[in-house]
Amino acid sequence: VVRRRWSFDMMDALGLDRDILPTVHESTDTTGVISPEAAQLTGLAPGTPVVGGGGDQAAGAVGNGIVEPGIVSCTLGTSGVVFAHTDQAAWDPLGRVHTFCHAVRDKWHVMGVTQGAGLSLQWLRNQLAPGVSYDALMSEAATAPAGSQGLFWLPYLMGERTPHLDANARGGWIGLTAKHTRADLIRAVVEGVSYSQKDGLDIVERLGVPVSSVRASGGGARSPFWRQILADILGQRVATLATQEGSAYGAALLAMVGTGEFASVPEACRATIRETDSVMPRAAESQIYAEGYQTYRTLYPALRPIFTRIVS
Repeated sequence: VVRRRWSFDMMDALGLDRDILPTVHESTDTTGVISPEAAQLTGLAPGTPVVGGGGDQAAGAVGNGIVEPGIVSCTLGTSGVVFAHTDQAAWDPLGRVHTFCHAVRDKWHVMGVTQGAGLSLQWLRNQLAPGVSYDALMSEAATAPAGSQGLFWLPYLMGERTPHLDANARGGWIGLTAKHTRADLIRAVVEGVSYSQKDGLDIVERLGVPVSSVRASGGGARSPFWRQILADILGQRVATLATQEGSAYGAALLAMVGTGEFASVPEACRATIRETDSVMPRAAESQIYAEGYQTYRTLYPALRPIFTRIVS
């Protein structure tokens, strides 16, 4: 990844022929054209340029304008992804976040992944509130106080990647008492997922990656309530964009750079991507969540031996 090439050490160790691997290209390279045969099969015009494109997260980052230092994205889909651009390759020696070549020429990106972000809310809705809209769930959660009366949600419904790298991690509410309402349960899920995103953001910052603001996307980011909690927990300005197509939009921008419409990916993003709304952290709530996060961070280490016993 650092040298932007295949690992021949790994190839040789596995006894594989180096010639089976194709040439590596940057995401904006034009590497061919649509052949007459492919045109007949797809309906695309013969001679149409073929530009590299990118993986889902890298292309989505281009679609969100995460192509220069300082701006970080937080995507709240089924999983939750904190994604940051880096001019130099930076990596966590513990493997808690992942470093890849970016879709921007000669740049890299770092990302942390929560396996069960939007999945946590979907699970709650399906099991405890079938038929209730997500907007209604957010309205109900807003009636509970910040901190959910001491209730915490661990979003480890699918094990976890960041920061724990533990397939045995298990989810659940911690601190449940008779005083808690369904509103507390819902709000705790939103807060717990947001705490997990802070886990990733903190590691990214400790790698020396600058963070000046966060752009939210994905299904969870459609909720103003969730965006505000995210801002309060991350301690960062959280913005939304006029475009929400994500990876597809980013792939289109990469194609435009590859065919000469723009000179670079940053230029394309500056010309096409606009923030439409933003929220700032609130002082009182941020203080509550700063204290809550310290408690949240102690829960996984305390429960890890139990998770291992449950799974085995």
